[in-house]
Amino acid sequence: MAVFEVRHRYRSVRDGRQFGPWQAGDSIELAEADAHWVNRDSPGCLLAASGTVKPADAPVGVGEDAPERQNPAGPNRQHRGGRPRSSS
Repeated sequence: MAVFEVRHRYRSVRDGRQFGPWQAGDSIELAEADAHWVNRDSPGCLLAASGTVKPADAPVGVGEDAPERQNPAGPNRQHRGGRPRSSS
């Protein structure tokens, strides 16, 4: 467990476990996995003694270094068009 400083107000519940309520400036003890989850839920909420908490194995495409999409988004396939269909 590591000690973190809370940067802004926060309160949440995950899998029946409550995180907070915390106020800015509070010092808390959390497991690294829980701290990563809190920072994913509310970016910049926790600050470790060595700086901001960043997951070591972040998936590709998540965060600031995410690549742009290669293809533009396709058309809306659920769009029904402008006129009603005939029933015959």
